[in-house]
Amino acid sequence: MPDHRVAIVAGARTPFVKAGQAFAPLGPLALAKHAVRGLLDRHDVDPKGIDAMAFGVVVPERGKPNLAREIVLETGLSGGIEAQTVSSYCITGLRTATLIADAIARGRISAGIAGGVEWLSGADPGTFKEPTTGLTMGEHMEITRAEWSIPRARQDEIALASHRHAVAARARLSQEIVPVEGVAQDTGPRPDTSLERLATLKPAFGADGTITAGNASPVTDGASAVLLMSERRAAEEGREPLAFIEAMDYAAIHPNEGLLMAPAITVPRLLERAGLTLADIDLLEIHEAFAAQVLANVAAWERGWKGRPTGPVGWDRVNVNGSSVAVGHPWAATGGRIITTLAYEMKRRDARRGLISICAAGAMAGAMLLTRR
Repeated sequence: MPDHRVAIVAGARTPFVKAGQAFAPLGPLALAKHAVRGLLDRHDVDPKGIDAMAFGVVVPERGKPNLAREIVLETGLSGGIEAQTVSSYCITGLRTATLIADAIARGRISAGIAGGVEWLSGADPGTFKEPTTGLTMGEHMEITRAEWSIPRARQDEIALASHRHAVAARARLSQEIVPVEGVAQDTGPRPDTSLERLATLKPAFGADGTITAGNASPVTDGASAVLLMSERRAAEEGREPLAFIEAMDYAAIHPNEGLLMAPAITVPRLLERAGLTLADIDLLEIHEAFAAQVLANVAAWERGWKGRPTGPVGWDRVNVNGSSVAVGHPWAATGGRIITTLAYEMKRRDARRGLISICAAGAMAGAMLLTRR
């Protein structure tokens, strides 16, 4: 970001709720409005000071092709705010943050909102299949899991850690969550789960598989929003940045190489450009589409499958507040959730660097480096 440093000032989101439950009557626009309005109200943001909005959704709401513009018009924001809607599968939230960050960095705007929403309660079964292959993400991940020899027991360990961390973080995460329809916290994290319980679950994608409902992210409804400003604008408003967006990277591979394996390119490349290794990262957020995907991505980084070896992953620094297996994964909203949770945790710890890795359908991926110095 060579021109204007981009500050993450605040973030807010709805609770993440299993599809078909409490948020089933709402829809994408309603959930998105809760997240954006919550961000503005909770952080005393003057709507007149917002210059632009980029908001994402993978499964669109009928009759609202530019959902971002509808959010602007229905949340009390200025009618003059430029808004665009983005769709890039699970990296949609990172893409919207990149659009706003780029505009701030180049001086076109000084403040903007990035976010995403998914209402998977309204998705049809075909939504969960990869268009070019006809396989679901889970079926693709079973192929990759076998190729990378990822054991079931290790997947369940990752899932258990996600739940335990998310349950322990409930009080901390409450500052990010705007209650909706009487729901004030994520419904996915389970305080009663255990390796023994996880081991009893049957494979979800074939009898000889190892991916289960317990070590995969659930189908979820939710929305998130992030407020970005130039460093100067934040100082003028007396706002202390949570962190700064230092760099980002995006990549894709052919699905035949592994539908969720493109992080093998983004993370090593981003680290190389920054002159860092994983040992220099204080907090690492790896999106958990599946526990097996996390383990395959980490193996690829450490072995140097698509780039320079990154050095070993320190698991005590990974997903310290839980991630998608426990919290849930409303596709376009996940990027905003992860940016927000990481930025707040970096402030709490005064951590110097945080790294985000998100895989996506279409065999794509995004990575983002946050700093506090």
